[in-house]
Amino acid sequence: MCCSAIIIGSGCRHNLKLLVRLLIVTLVIIYASACNRELLDPDPDAYPGFSTDTLTFDTVFSTIGSATLSVKVYNSGNRPMLISSIELAGGESSFFRLNIDGEPVSLSRDVEIPPKDSLFIFVAVTVDPTHADNPVVIKDSIVFLTNGKRSDVKLIAYGQDVHLINGDILETQTWTNDKPYLVYHSMAVDTGSVLTVEAGTQVYFHRNSSLIVWGTLRVNGTADNPVVFQNDRLEEFYDIVPGQWGTIYIDPISRGNKINHAVIKNAIAGLQIGYPADYRVPELELSNTYIVNTSFAGIYAFGAELLCYNTIIANSAGPATALLRGGNYRFLHCTLNSQQVPGTSRTSPAVVLTNVFYNPEYDEELDEYVYVIRTGDLQQALFANCIVYGSFAHELQQVNNKVNLFEYRFDHCLLRAVEDSVTETVPLHFNELVLNEDPAFVNATDHYHLDFNLDTLSPAKDTGDIQWLTIYPFLETDKEGKLRTVDGKPDLGALERKEE
Repeated sequence: MCCSAIIIGSGCRHNLKLLVRLLIVTLVIIYASACNRELLDPDPDAYPGFSTDTLTFDTVFSTIGSATLSVKVYNSGNRPMLISSIELAGGESSFFRLNIDGEPVSLSRDVEIPPKDSLFIFVAVTVDPTHADNPVVIKDSIVFLTNGKRSDVKLIAYGQDVHLINGDILETQTWTNDKPYLVYHSMAVDTGSVLTVEAGTQVYFHRNSSLIVWGTLRVNGTADNPVVFQNDRLEEFYDIVPGQWGTIYIDPISRGNKINHAVIKNAIAGLQIGYPADYRVPELELSNTYIVNTSFAGIYAFGAELLCYNTIIANSAGPATALLRGGNYRFLHCTLNSQQVPGTSRTSPAVVLTNVFYNPEYDEELDEYVYVIRTGDLQQALFANCIVYGSFAHELQQVNNKVNLFEYRFDHCLLRAVEDSVTETVPLHFNELVLNEDPAFVNATDHYHLDFNLDTLSPAKDTGDIQWLTIYPFLETDKEGKLRTVDGKPDLGALERKEE
């Protein structure tokens, strides 16, 4: 009985120790579980952090949406953060729109952000017509309610009313600088009609939209108030992105066109003049103009009649100037400079001259496109007192079919070209060249601050031929109105250096 009791007693003590151990383990598990639950529960003292306190949108045109901006919402704590609500202060009537976790909303409730994590909120804005000629400020805010505390991110946009041109064919009219013009789905100037664009007018083009001229275009900018043709995205990022709209197209039936003191930027092609399969001769006088940052070409011409002077054509992925299938061209005191274009690489030299073009045309019998050889006389391609420079070792390409006329001449020009291909022993084509010397522009590399004035040590200084000013008196002043003869001989290019 005693032994039995002793044995039973020992077993009880053993079982008791096991029970205690199990109890301790159980308590640890319960405690840990409680701690984990606490860690998984939203922190009652957490508040969000933001990547910015203000989202600012550049000018947004009426009825046209903006680019999308984003704000990042942070949870820097070790526990989840529960945001009771995220909403636009302006509610459903706000000009702004939110996208949270892929959902377009103006109000979102019970948004949880895990510990050490973040949430992106995307914001866009569309401005209703204001019928105000000056930009107006549009404000709202994203309001966050977290653990009873309110915080916000401010939203600011500048809205501008516009003349909207949506796929229209225009009769004779004049555009003034009262407010910008926005072109959607392209536009055309009708046959027999004249579009006059006055100084200071801003013309914006939506993606792939173009200005087509069947009638006549007259652009009357001034040195102080040029007419600007550009893309409709005004955020700083888009300021140097090429290829954002189509082109200004001068049709073969168009006559009497004049563009003076204009800026044409960020297009696919700055100007297309003529069409390869149409042998009528379009006309354009282009002066004191700046064509920059094109994804294809600055000027793209087919058998055209073009007088171009005091003009800068810079930074094209393709040629700065392509004179194709013949024509009659005079470039006087122009600067053609081709460097790297943002987001793409160059494919062609600065100047291309041809009297032949292989044009893809639809063949109805074959039901496919075939290349058709189109030829024409290059009656004249004169470059006088010009700068032709770029990042290629050879910035001149010539394609001569040996059948049609192929007349060209570079007279008193700074030219970058392979020396063996350019010889002054044939003065018909080349005369008094400054060959392969850097023109030393003030700034030809910073795409946000381009400046094609000549530096004080430029080899283009005082190397022009004054006879061209005698033949063409309108060359006496440069693109900015500075006299070319103050220091004796004119400088090459569109801009005369003014010594301090």
